Amino acid sequence: MADFDASLEEGIAYERRLDWEGALRHYDSLLGAVEEAANRNPSAQSRLSSAQVRRGNALMVLRRMDEARQAFDSGLHAAKAAGDPLVLARALMAAGVFAGTSGDASLAERFLLDALDRFSRIPGAEGEQGAGWALLNLGGIYGKTGRLDLAFVTLEKSRERLHAIENWVGVAAAWEAQAQLRRAIGDEDRWREDLAEAVVFYDREGMREKTDQLRAILKGKLL
Repeated sequence: MADFDASLEEGIAYERRLDWEGALRHYDSLLGAVEEAANRNPSAQSRLSSAQVRRGNALMVLRRMDEARQAFDSGLHAAKAAGDPLVLARALMAAGVFAGTSGDASLAERFLLDALDRFSRIPGAEGEQGAGWALLNLGGIYGKTGRLDLAFVTLEKSRERLHAIENWVGVAAAWEAQAQLRRAIGDEDRWREDLAEAVVFYDREGMREKTDQLRAILKGKLL
């Protein structure tokens, strides 16, 4: 289990460097080993779900949407088989993010609200972190569907939860999501302020590639 967790973290490190092709190669390799173990031992279903969810995320960013859908479906199926509340909540959240990216806001909201409810019943930092990220993604869905007041309130709640457990990547992502929302409604001054806040927290995590990308946007080099 420790080896699997370490390998999963290696894949997440690729994601933080925005090396999505590298992340996908890593998760493909990890998945092969996990699938073999899951065939021998049903208790490995939780690891299979985690690997599929991370792989699906990389595929989604690379816009390989049919493959991403299959990965998220497999991850959710494995999570249900595993019977682990945390793994299932994470798989539901991932399915919600995919649905939102695919344009099905109603389905995304249902998945994310289900995930939020489940995370909120899990004690400790992992439950708090999951709830914070579920709120972050819900805020994005509310913004896309024109419920702006609810979107801003939800993103603020996300930042509060994630800040309390010092999940700086999550705090940064919430500021970035709010900046995108303000920019979409033409709030020129405040979207830049929000994006600058995101840069501060991404920088705290040493995510140079991400901070360089956002600084380029602030300087008008990227649209």
